Amino acid sequence: MSKTKTTFVLSCLCLCLTAKAQTDLEECIRLAYGNYPQIQEYDLIEASRGYDINSAAKAWIPQLSISGKASWQSTVVEMPFSIPGYEFNIPHDQYGITADISQQIWDGGASAIKRKLIDTQADVKARQLEVNMYALRSRVQNLYLGINLLDRQMELNEVLKTNLLRTLEEMDTLVENGIALSSDRDQIKVSILSCDQQKLALESDRRAYVQMLSLLTGRDLHGEVFKEPKEEPQKTGSIEIARPELDLYDAQAKQISLQRDQLNINLSPRLNLNIQAGYGRPGLNMLSGEFDPYIVTGLKLQWNLGNLYTLKNDRRKSDAEASRIELTRKSFLLNTTLEATQKENEMKKAAEVLACDEQIIALRENIRESAEKQYKEGIIKMNDYLNMLDEEFKARLNSNVHAIQYIMAVFDLKNTTGK
Repeated sequence: MSKTKTTFVLSCLCLCLTAKAQTDLEECIRLAYGNYPQIQEYDLIEASRGYDINSAAKAWIPQLSISGKASWQSTVVEMPFSIPGYEFNIPHDQYGITADISQQIWDGGASAIKRKLIDTQADVKARQLEVNMYALRSRVQNLYLGINLLDRQMELNEVLKTNLLRTLEEMDTLVENGIALSSDRDQIKVSILSCDQQKLALESDRRAYVQMLSLLTGRDLHGEVFKEPKEEPQKTGSIEIARPELDLYDAQAKQISLQRDQLNINLSPRLNLNIQAGYGRPGLNMLSGEFDPYIVTGLKLQWNLGNLYTLKNDRRKSDAEASRIELTRKSFLLNTTLEATQKENEMKKAAEVLACDEQIIALRENIRESAEKQYKEGIIKMNDYLNMLDEEFKARLNSNVHAIQYIMAVFDLKNTTGK
């Protein structure tokens, strides 16, 4: 390998080793969702759903029960007549063991509606969990964009310090030549020290934000570069809400509808096939005093009409619950639409303010350059020039703040509408 290629490869390796890891907002949100303890409830909900549905399906499996008895009776059946050559001997002590098998043939749809209810109840829990987790997105976004804002302020602070250091070098020359006063140089040094103080404060705030974001994501983010999200100008107009709360209300309404159907199904008759096998004394022949095996089979129709007594009130209760859910939905949509309208106006205002910053910065830069020339010509004092430099710095700082505020406003609108 040639020397040139070797140098190129080594340079690439050095760049790879010194480059900082980068992360973006969506990755942080994904990490926060995966790290949050409550996210594990999804697996528990799905596991519980599977267990309950499996148990409900077993209603069609033949049900087996085994029982036994031993008893003593003070009186037994006695025949009022006698048959020559045949003696009735029914013992007072009786024993028996039976095995009963019951196979459900028709349940009026109770098993099917139960499985649907189990599935819907699990959906309600999952949707409620999504609502609880949705607030986590805003927390991550606020921390992430806060770090972006601090990074911009730190970068701008370094630019200001660089300009001051350059001015200080020129001032040293002027002081040595007796053209400028040493007090002018001291004023520049004070401004440089103020930049150093500002840098320490910004670094402290950034470490705190990164530490909180690391706790939420479960990953050490210190030393990483946080890529600033790019947001295109958002269209304004009709507001559509697509929040997870609406899915929760849909699941709750479906649950109420199934519960209403279950009320009607509970009035349906049940038909079972029953088989009983036993062994005891006496058997089916009550006049026999011997142990005998036996089998009894048949159909059993059961129709419980007791639910008719409470059916009317149960339906009214179900209708009231459905109305409550619908009113909650309407209230949520109204309040969220109002909030989204406010967020949309804030986004418009942030965009308008940001649009003016470029012109303000250009004017402040011209003023500062003019002030620099005026100072060198002895027209203004150093303090006047530093004021102009400070005003330009503030204009650039305001622009950075307004840019992040616009991104925050866009994300706030998206979070409010669910889009």
